Amino acid sequence: MPIAVITGGNKGLGLSQARRFLDEGFDVHVVARSAGEVESLGPRVTFHACDIAQDRAADWLSAIVAQHGPIAALVNNAGVHLKKPVWEVAPEELDHVLDVNLRAMFAACGRYVDLHRETGGAIVNVASMGAIMALPSAAAYVTAKTAVVGLTRSVAVDAAPFGIRCNAVSPGFIDTDMTRAVLAKDPARREKIEGRIPGHAFGTPEDVADAIFYLASPRAAYVNGVNLPVDGGYAVGF
Repeated sequence: MPIAVITGGNKGLGLSQARRFLDEGFDVHVVARSAGEVESLGPRVTFHACDIAQDRAADWLSAIVAQHGPIAALVNNAGVHLKKPVWEVAPEELDHVLDVNLRAMFAACGRYVDLHRETGGAIVNVASMGAIMALPSAAAYVTAKTAVVGLTRSVAVDAAPFGIRCNAVSPGFIDTDMTRAVLAKDPARREKIEGRIPGHAFGTPEDVADAIFYLASPRAAYVNGVNLPVDGGYAVGF
C-alpha cells in the first residue's frame, strides 16, 4: 500500500486528513508530540512521537523511509497560532511560531526531496488564509504562513525534475472543536464572519482533507506550485 505521512495528524484537521488517506487505501504515519486521537484511526496508522520543531534536520522523515520505504505523500500540517500584534510579540515567541510553522516544514521538504529523487512523490503544505490576507493581531502567524507559500513555490520548481510536486492549501474558517469553543464565547463574531463568507457557512475538516488528498493524488499530476484556498470564497468575498 502507498504511504502517507502527516505531521500533526493526531487531532483536528490532521485527523480528518489521516482518515481521508486511509479511505483511499493508504497506510498512514502520523508524526506529532502526542498520540492524541490516533488510536481511533485503526491498525493501519503508525504513530511517531516527535517534536518536529526540535529536529532541525527532519531525521524523523529519514527514519520512516528507512523502516517503511518511500513515502507517496507528505502532508506538512503541524502548526501553531499566536494571537498578538507585531509590537507585542517577544523574540522567543516569534522563534517558536517560525520553528513550528516554517523551519520544520522547510527541513521536511528538503529531506523529502533528497530521499525521493528516484521515486518521485507529492508534498502538500498547509498554509492559511493568513497567507492570502492579513489577519488581525496575528503578525507572527501571518509572517510564517506567507513564507510557507513562498517555500511551496520554490520546492515545486526545484523538485519537479525528480517527479516531485509541491502544493499548498490555505484553509479559511473551518468548523472544528477548537473554532467552536473560541467562538462560543463571542456568537456575534461568528455571525459576522459567516456573513462575509459568500456561502454563509464555515467549512468542514473534510473539505480541507479532500483538497489535500486531491493535490497529493495522481489526479493533480499537472498541478504544481499552487496555493489552493479552502475558504468558501472568504478572501475574495465582500
